[in-house]
Amino acid sequence: MSLNRVYRVEFTGRQAKVDKFDTLDTTPELDGEYHIDDLPDWMQKRIAVLSFMSYEPPTEYIENVGRRIEKNVYWVLYPEENDGN
Repeated sequence: MSLNRVYRVEFTGRQAKVDKFDTLDTTPELDGEYHIDDLPDWMQKRIAVLSFMSYEPPTEYIENVGRRIEKNVYWVLYPEENDGN
């Protein structure tokens, strides 16, 4: 998994704390506290997929989506230009 275009998302209830990790300058700004409904659609979709994954180590990486790290923590990949999601 490349560290470019990766977001760490941690949930407390319906609030999400989003932190950027080594994102490229072309990646839209997304950093801070958000209500889950205010997250971009592409991020909500990826988190929905990852929420079905186990958070027990070792966790599984899903290509073009990310990885679930803990019960309420996800590493989410920013969509590639041709991804559309």
